[in-house]
Amino acid sequence: MDVKERLVALFAEALLAESDDIGTDVEIASLGVDSILAAQLGRLISHGFNIAVTPTDLYECVTIDGLAVHVGRCLADKWRQSGFGSDTPRGTVAVLGDEGLDDDRIVVVGMAARFAGCDGLDAYWDAIMDGASRLKVAERRGWHDDGGVYVGGFLTGHDSFDAGFFRISPNEARYMDPQQRLLMQSVQHAIDDSYLGADELRELQCGVFAASLPGDYKFVVARQPGQAFSTHSFLGNAASTLSGRISYFYDFNGPSLTLDTACSSSLSALHEACLNIQAGQCGAAVVAAASVFSTPELFRFAQRSGMSSPTGRCAAFSNDADGFTPAEGCAAIILMRLGEARVRGLRVYGAIAATGLNHDGKSNGLMAPNARSQSALIRGLYQRHGVNLDGLAYVETHGTGTHLGDPIEMRGLTGAFRDCGKDYTCLLGTVKPVIGHTLVCSGLASLIKVLLSFRHEAIPPFPLLGKPNELIDFAGFRMNPDPLPWPKDKTLCAVSAFGFTGSNGHVLLQKIPATMLEVPARPAGEALPFCFSAQSRNSLIASVMQLRDDIAALGKDVLYDVSQLLLRRPCYGLHCVVVAADMSGLRLALDQLVQELRAGDALRDVPLAMCGLSLSEAMVSLVTLWCAGKQEQVRSQLLPVASLDPDVRIPVYPFDGRRYWLDGDAQDEVADPVMRSLEPSSDALVETLRVAVAELLGFSRDELPVDVLIEDLGLDSLSALKLLSPYRERCPGLQAHDLFKYRTLADLGAAIVAYGVDDGAGGGTSPEVAPGRGSSPVVSGPMAQWLSYGEGRPIVLTPPLNTGAEAWTQQIAMLAQSGRRVLIPIYPGHKECPFDASTFSLEELAEDIAIFMGQQARNDAIDLVGWSLGGCLSCLIAINHPDLVRSLTLVSTAPSFNEDVFDNTLDLHDELNAHKDILEVVFDGAEDLIAKIGAGASMNVLRYYYNALVRFDINAGLGKISMPVLLAHGQDDCVIDDAAFSRLSCIPGASRLVVKGHGHFIPLTASRFFNTHLLRFLNREFVG
Repeated sequence: MDVKERLVALFAEALLAESDDIGTDVEIASLGVDSILAAQLGRLISHGFNIAVTPTDLYECVTIDGLAVHVGRCLADKWRQSGFGSDTPRGTVAVLGDEGLDDDRIVVVGMAARFAGCDGLDAYWDAIMDGASRLKVAERRGWHDDGGVYVGGFLTGHDSFDAGFFRISPNEARYMDPQQRLLMQSVQHAIDDSYLGADELRELQCGVFAASLPGDYKFVVARQPGQAFSTHSFLGNAASTLSGRISYFYDFNGPSLTLDTACSSSLSALHEACLNIQAGQCGAAVVAAASVFSTPELFRFAQRSGMSSPTGRCAAFSNDADGFTPAEGCAAIILMRLGEARVRGLRVYGAIAATGLNHDGKSNGLMAPNARSQSALIRGLYQRHGVNLDGLAYVETHGTGTHLGDPIEMRGLTGAFRDCGKDYTCLLGTVKPVIGHTLVCSGLASLIKVLLSFRHEAIPPFPLLGKPNELIDFAGFRMNPDPLPWPKDKTLCAVSAFGFTGSNGHVLLQKIPATMLEVPARPAGEALPFCFSAQSRNSLIASVMQLRDDIAALGKDVLYDVSQLLLRRPCYGLHCVVVAADMSGLRLALDQLVQELRAGDALRDVPLAMCGLSLSEAMVSLVTLWCAGKQEQVRSQLLPVASLDPDVRIPVYPFDGRRYWLDGDAQDEVADPVMRSLEPSSDALVETLRVAVAELLGFSRDELPVDVLIEDLGLDSLSALKLLSPYRERCPGLQAHDLFKYRTLADLGAAIVAYGVDDGAGGGTSPEVAPGRGSSPVVSGPMAQWLSYGEGRPIVLTPPLNTGAEAWTQQIAMLAQSGRRVLIPIYPGHKECPFDASTFSLEELAEDIAIFMGQQARNDAIDLVGWSLGGCLSCLIAINHPDLVRSLTLVSTAPSFNEDVFDNTLDLHDELNAHKDILEVVFDGAEDLIAKIGAGASMNVLRYYYNALVRFDINAGLGKISMPVLLAHGQDDCVIDDAAFSRLSCIPGASRLVVKGHGHFIPLTASRFFNTHLLRFLNREFVG
């Protein structure tokens, strides 16, 4: 809960009101806060936040929004002044365990890292402990055309990306700076490592604080003159897009910044993230950085200027130091308050004890480091936070291996420590000899190294290349040639990073003792589910294989912990579940699953039993929720991550990388598509749209099935305009943003064909708003055909006998505007829908509608509204398929009919004429209202329907209807009398809506009254 939410809760408590009724942007005085209440609120806020807030503060801040800013600043000031908690005396270090840390301390709960020769956290730690250089000669196409040789730290797969996972089209991916592409994947891996759901981070108003080089991929794009100014080239190479893409994809609403302070960039981003969390601007933050070279330009510059190492090493603090070696890197961390991490039961890598930034000011040159400024930064930070050097285990230095930088860094460090006025012994560390200088990513490389040291309880060896620099006075600092256990009496470690334009950063990290929450004993020998999911089959196979390899390395029975962690992963488009009760059984099941997936076999759904093993009812329920994407409900039934074995970590998402690069190859040329004219039929139009989308976005046609979701294509507004441009004359009302209202290309094609059919003119009424008689079916089933309007949560409207979608004219627009996708069946024998007398019955038609609802529901129930015949069909569905129906509305419906049902319907024409003045306005002056809403069913067809209605009787099944029900009845209904309506009222808990002065056609003749109550009912408000 962030500062504002906590304040709203306190105001609600004092005012005896609901939190939802407390406006945060209105004057506090207008909420009814008088002087007495102001004093009470001041005490509540002061106690709740452990700061001093007076009644005057409340009125001066004017609103709760303003008060939240004030409280956030007070918390930030308190953090800066008190350092390690309000009870810590100044001048002493807080060597505290987890139980002594303030809930407001910011901690790291997830990490991801890719560096030269190190793909992932485990590989990075192995490289750190090994200490051997991962630097090598570049092996990239075109880099050596000038005869140059470039040594550095290079990532594998720098040109690969899983565009489909991030819903980015192939063409857009080709134009994206690889720093954007790789950073998006690293952020996903950091989220995976935290075991948080993206929905949890959204709830926390997660901020994004990113850093990257001024990317050089734009030079690659510029080599393609015809594409340099394409739709995607600007966004793909703009620095601000780095953070923006991450916030956009995950729908994060917190601050989103891209920073560049050169080599201190990632520590600057960390500093900003901490300040924003402390100020209540966000409850969590992603800090991320990427350095990727698309061309050898930086290497050429560094060589010509004499800054880079001619030997291709990074000999930090060594006599052999001769310059830095550029390297690539990509890293991300997830931050939040310790209290939030505790509430969510997360594992914590360590705490951010303090952060600080300053600048050299005017020194010996813009690029010359300044020892006095570096010393002032460190000294001031330690003094503000009362740091006792006895608690500092080691300093992870910037350590670039340059003639000038290393001695100046040590002078600044020793000067700051000397000013503390006591003797000290402290170890030094640097990671650049191993992975090179990752520039804007170097601060995160150092920070993640320290956090991994916390986790592994070890101080890595110093990778010294040659003898220590004889010109440097190391004072109390030492270099350990071998790994050391982490000292039990020291909990602090420092990280430095200095930018070449004078921006300096220093961070103090605190180690938190590893603790596991106490939980009940794990069930032994119980069959457990192991859930896997991905967006592609290749990724799904890779995830299964990774887990198989990882559990083999653990060497102990951790089945329960693995099962729990897998259930915390999202359920993507493809998923499967295996069941096992022991480690050997799991290995066999995973081996078999890999073989099945490679063979292209169908994916496994929720198993009740496998290999003789049966899941418990509770486990089946849990897996069912997981498969339905109900992550919040799943998490509520799982053990906290912090209570599980800390050695058990399941693999992060294995991306299905494909090469995206503009390198002049014929297959990489991306030309604007030739947009084709409108085809005469819906099927032909859908095929035309598939071809156009493939050419526009760079897909192969095999990747675009007819039912591909439009939201997964990666279309932006400019691409949407191009796609729709051939149809603008026929469909003048169709705008680019309308495209995203349709689920699939088939839906879009049907909507385009439906435009203007009634009058044969170029302009017509969009079927999104009002249905025309010529509206084309979106889907054809075995019996009924279907029309679709709007986008959002599906709702099914089943019409009366021999009427079309026009009967629902007054409801379609209202429901579409409220964020619902309206689905209306065309019954057999109505309009152009075929009728087969040999298979027709109301029960079969209801089953056909239920099948369609199941396909549309996507594991969720659907609101169902039935009118007259449609009400009868809806009752059958509610009785036989209650899991499909979220709510049931019945209009002018009876549970059974007499043999005179046909005779009674003859009076319906008179009822419509009684409201002719209103309905002529609705239907634009139409004189024959029956014809206007009719479906053109022949008497031969209607005979079968009336015979079926005479046999229809569900009185005995009304008690089985268990979902919320709204019954609407007109007192003047000539078909459904009061006695029939009373029998229908036997449905348990049904709400009744009786409309005076109206009859069978309530949705048309009393539309405003009916729509108001229908919306209230659908929104679960009281109706009656």
